[in-house]
Amino acid sequence: MNKTVEHYISELLFLHDCVILPNFGGFVGNPQSAKLNKTTGILSPPSKQILFNSNLKTNDGLLITHISSQEGVTQEIAKQNVITFANEKNNKLTASKALRIDKIGLFTLGKEGNIIFLQDSANNYSLDAFGMKAAHNKTISRVNEVEEKVVSTIQNIRTQNRNSKVFLRAAAVIIPLVALSYLSISQQDRINNVYTQMATLNPFATTEIAKEVSETPMIEEVATPIITLQHTFYIIAGAFAEQKNATKLLEKLSRWNYNAEILQENNLLRVSYDSFNNRDEAVIALKKIKQENPSAWLLTK
Repeated sequence: MNKTVEHYISELLFLHDCVILPNFGGFVGNPQSAKLNKTTGILSPPSKQILFNSNLKTNDGLLITHISSQEGVTQEIAKQNVITFANEKNNKLTASKALRIDKIGLFTLGKEGNIIFLQDSANNYSLDAFGMKAAHNKTISRVNEVEEKVVSTIQNIRTQNRNSKVFLRAAAVIIPLVALSYLSISQQDRINNVYTQMATLNPFATTEIAKEVSETPMIEEVATPIITLQHTFYIIAGAFAEQKNATKLLEKLSRWNYNAEILQENNLLRVSYDSFNNRDEAVIALKKIKQENPSAWLLTK
């Protein structure tokens, strides 16, 4: 293989909320919102918490199909490589009681045979956090300090040889700038509003320049439409390589009054309980279904 199995597991964790390593266990993604540590002042970007479930060992075809496609090999060869990898990791974990899978995390074997998993914090699998890093939040200083800086700035402007109109325009820009540096990151909406107001001001434009601009023909701007990417969330009951098995499960779920359907991707047939356009609704439904089928998982398309 050109790349390792753990590399392909890591790739899939960016795009899927559940990635199963057959005969070893499943990695389940749990999205986390951005967080501000009030003690340290560190703002952490959105992330995806990875949990390990040792009961999810049944092959759903996702990892094998992905490796087969990326490596350009048959699914049988890809499956053999995955099984070999899983067996090696099982043997190592049993022998040394500890195992590290690159880009995924650390596994330790407890006294009662339970597996304890610690996610590798160096990798953030949330696509919402692309390009973001943890930042330090500077808290607001005393109001008196802000006022002193504003007054000092105005005094400096008054000493310059400018007319009263220029002074007022400059003050209208500089006062928000000073205030901006003291706004906390929780006031982002107010910051954006100040920037919008500042964009319409030109404190140093003379009357003649303003007149010249007003006489210049305006060019009509064409607004660019904003395209929002829509996702569909499927609760997967099982995956099959043969049509008859997928159809059998589909009929069973339909009898149970689920809005079931078959999703085909390459040679893999996934059977879903239901589909949702809203992620929160899908997660709530998934929790209920997991009470009867712990192997159910969420697929995002």
